[in-house]
Amino acid sequence: MTDNFERFVSESTKLHQETLSEQIRLSEDVNKYSTWFLGLSTAGIWLLISRFEAIVQKSWIGPSCIKPALFTVGVLLFLSIALGILHHYLSIKERNCARVLIVMFGAQRLIPFFKHPDYPNDVIPEDMHNRISRGELLNNEKIPKFENTQEQAKSLRNYKSKVLAAQQICSGFSYVLFFVCSITK
Repeated sequence: MTDNFERFVSESTKLHQETLSEQIRLSEDVNKYSTWFLGLSTAGIWLLISRFEAIVQKSWIGPSCIKPALFTVGVLLFLSIALGILHHYLSIKERNCARVLIVMFGAQRLIPFFKHPDYPNDVIPEDMHNRISRGELLNNEKIPKFENTQEQAKSLRNYKSKVLAAQQICSGFSYVLFFVCSITK
């Protein structure tokens, strides 16, 4: 086994680990964005509760429609809070998957030192980086865990983005409706 092969595996796995570390950082940033919407929704609930009677009495909307409209605002704000909590939960799970993958890529970095007969002696195969990306340098019993964790992280990321979009829509629509209801006669 050549030093070039060991260095190649080391650099390739390091690249994947750095990419996953960047995904963790981005996930944390998006989580902060979701926290803002949680705060806005919580403030909206407080405003709705504290100003409910004043809005009902002074709103340009008739008394028969204003209470259901304000109730809808409250439901949308609570839904936004629930979606924010779900987003935070999914974000934690996604970051945990990324951390598991970082550890597994690190394990691949050590594989060349075990002098496995499948590894090249002189020439590095052209598809070696792709094999490392798929976790193929891991032991056979760890490859399914690697693949499942990669798939889970991807599905969590997709689902998390949909939850964040729904949280934004609920929060935004509730504030627009709240503003419309707050217009006085």
